Amino acid sequence: MTERCSSFTDEPLPGTATTETGWLCIENEAGWGRDPFSGETFAPEVGEAVERFAESRGLRVLLIRRPGRAGSFRGSKRVFVANSVPGETALRMFSVADYAEIPALPFDDPSAGEPAGPIALVCTNGKRDVCCAVLGRPIAASLAGCYADPVVWECSHTGGHRFAPVLIVLPAGHTYGRVTGAQAKEALDAARAGVVATAGLRGRSSIPPAEQAAEVAVRELLGPVGPDVLRTGSDGAGAVTVRHEDGRSWTMTVSAEDLPPRIMSCGKKPSPARAWRTSGLIADGN
Repeated sequence: MTERCSSFTDEPLPGTATTETGWLCIENEAGWGRDPFSGETFAPEVGEAVERFAESRGLRVLLIRRPGRAGSFRGSKRVFVANSVPGETALRMFSVADYAEIPALPFDDPSAGEPAGPIALVCTNGKRDVCCAVLGRPIAASLAGCYADPVVWECSHTGGHRFAPVLIVLPAGHTYGRVTGAQAKEALDAARAGVVATAGLRGRSSIPPAEQAAEVAVRELLGPVGPDVLRTGSDGAGAVTVRHEDGRSWTMTVSAEDLPPRIMSCGKKPSPARAWRTSGLIADGN
């Protein structure tokens, strides 16, 4: 039996979220390639324009589709733009008849588009890694069945398929790994209630890995609190501080520990891995 990248479960989840501050999610039912611009989605000139547009605004492009799709998609396509920066968290939805319209959308106008509630993205991109397809699709299908509204989407490669099934909750960008169906529902239900669930939490995409690990540690101490009530900062030498909006703060040391090499993607050769470890947590103002 071929060993899969998700078979390695000794790598701790906190600190492993892909680092992105914003997201551009484009509805598409065509054949996906290894990345959003290598499949059948865009004509070459349109793909180049969308890619330039997203790069100029610091947006990570993801293709999304509804779980359990049947046949080709017709009609207008939904486009979500998310800001995951703490204090600026927002999600808006636009509709386009043609992908060529995307670079002209008024993303820079905060009043443009339709405000949207939290959405869950489950990576199912089998062209990038088989674990995402095999493990992600059942989670996406079962989760989508829990909601009447289209708030659950399959998505293209998000990063970290060795943690499949992988879930991202937008707009805050909290990322989860190795989730069960129950944990995925808990994550989305928490976001819809205005708080953050911690089971399977890898970190918030808009902050660096060490700060992600520290924020997860504090969230596990506090229980469910809002996505933007915490702020993180680092001194660059391993000390990370997490501050609550009520004045409390927590300081700890976050260090990177080498792990035995493992395959990071199915079919690849083993490569080095690291774990983010927190220690020496000191609470101030509790």
